[in-house]
Amino acid sequence: MRNKEAVKKLLGLLKDYRKIIALIIACLLISTGLNMCIPLLNRGIMDYGFIGGDKELLIKQVICSLLIYMIIAVIDIIKEKKRVDISANIQYSLSEQSFKHLMKIKADYFTNRNYAEILNNINVDIGNMTSIADEGVFFVVTQAFSMVGGIIGLFILDYRMTLMVLLFIPVKAVIMKHFAKKRKRIMDEFITESEKYAGWFGDTVGGVREVKLFGILENKRAEFADRQLSVINKQKKMNMLAQWNGITDNIIVHMLTSLIYIIGANLVFDMQLSVGSVFAFITYSAYVTGPISAILNIGYLLSGIIPSAKRYYEFMALEEEKENEESMTEPCFGDLELQNLSFSYEKDKAVLSDVNISFPKGSKTVLIGRNGSGKSTLISLLLQLYQPTSGKITLCGTDISELVLKDYRNMVSVVSQDIYLFNSSIRDNICMYKDIDDKFIMEACKDSGLADFISEVSLDYV
Repeated sequence: MRNKEAVKKLLGLLKDYRKIIALIIACLLISTGLNMCIPLLNRGIMDYGFIGGDKELLIKQVICSLLIYMIIAVIDIIKEKKRVDISANIQYSLSEQSFKHLMKIKADYFTNRNYAEILNNINVDIGNMTSIADEGVFFVVTQAFSMVGGIIGLFILDYRMTLMVLLFIPVKAVIMKHFAKKRKRIMDEFITESEKYAGWFGDTVGGVREVKLFGILENKRAEFADRQLSVINKQKKMNMLAQWNGITDNIIVHMLTSLIYIIGANLVFDMQLSVGSVFAFITYSAYVTGPISAILNIGYLLSGIIPSAKRYYEFMALEEEKENEESMTEPCFGDLELQNLSFSYEKDKAVLSDVNISFPKGSKTVLIGRNGSGKSTLISLLLQLYQPTSGKITLCGTDISELVLKDYRNMVSVVSQDIYLFNSSIRDNICMYKDIDDKFIMEACKDSGLADFISEVSLDYV
């Protein structure tokens, strides 16, 4: 996936919130208009209040400034609440989509990945992608209104110093481009190292019994130090890069402010500009430099989001199980046949080759073989957890891949050699979330020797 495509998909996350975004923009326009008044009021307070000695006018303008600040604060709270809602909804939507996809994805995806690695990748990617609705990114476009208002205010006060402020833009652009390139490279490395660490961590926790039995704790500690330090070093580089970016921005802004003071002072001494106008000019310049920094920073911020967006959408593009929900063929109990069935996990390494077996209706069959001979693989193929490399499996003469997957699996009862218990109640683990009468559940508990334990707790015991 190319960067432009990733950005397009990221922006697509906001399309369902157009009305809310329109409300936010309306709030921002009002806020921008009110902010435009503040420097002019400050100029009046300085020139006519303090210097001119008009106490009554000074008090009136101070009260006006206070009221404007309070109105802006209320507008900002409304605006921020809407933005936070959008951010939370995007996070939930991405999490829901990834969970649904993960539950339907083909089983071979999990062959070389553990749960810690999968969870880490999804959480990191969603966290980064959700930042598309962060204040720094989300209001970049809307901050253009503040910048336009600031430029208008600057030209009203003095066009010469306005041109000096505008010359600041290309200098800032070059610096931001440099930092954005470095951040994208470091972010790519950070994502790769985090994925490796999560995979190692899940593998180690899964084998904690072996770690204890074989006394290899120190070896695992050494591996931990190596892998975790690699992740932390990348994180440190990103944090320092953010600091350098912020410090550079502040230095440039302060240099600009210093120039405004010096040039403004000369204009005041030559009676071409009032003291209040200089301070108003500095305020307006902040209205321009702030949004410019944010707009130019968008590339820097996106450089940390795009790698996660690419990995997330590559994950979402992975093939899901074929559910055949529109199939008109009803599964029936009948003869089950394997016809010239072959399967391999890796290319050119066949686990099963040209297997032909018939399981007549009502028969009982035992599969016997050495470890690794393909018994579990054969069961997985019958359950459609994997698809044959060649050949087919038929039920009543119909290829099982053409049946509705859910209906077909509901016909099969499985008792695995590795029982997995969900972190839920006894009832849910027995019934698998189906609505079954307690009478039948208790009969099953008696048959399996669980009746005494259930009598001590309850079916809803977790």
